Amino acid sequence: MSKISRRSMAQYAANQLISGKKVVDIAKRLASLLVESGRAGELEFLLGDIKWELERRGELAAVSVTTAKPLTEILEAELKAQIKKALGAKEVQLEGKLDKSTLGGIRIETARRVWDSTVDRQLRDLREAV
Repeated sequence: MSKISRRSMAQYAANQLISGKKVVDIAKRLASLLVESGRAGELEFLLGDIKWELERRGELAAVSVTTAKPLTEILEAELKAQIKKALGAKEVQLEGKLDKSTLGGIRIETARRVWDSTVDRQLRDLREAV
């Protein structure tokens, strides 16, 4: 049995999701492929590859937003609109993460990009410049 690359599996999953197939059916098929090929431990990597592929196609941006304090609804809505515009994505899903070590500012991570304007990042950059 030839090894199917994760990239091929991610492209398959993206095609299926875009065409409206049920997520549960796609998941079963992918799980079967991973188990049959002895690569069940690659599931998290495959999920990341699928997110990358969907973002590349402008379908979905799964975004992790790290801040020191919770985002307000207004800020979250504005952030979604700006990310949608910046990435050309049809849909944006935000996952908020609180991290007191950020001190302030915001870190935005997608499958393909990272924007880090946190205070701790600026301090690290300053230390490295000196």
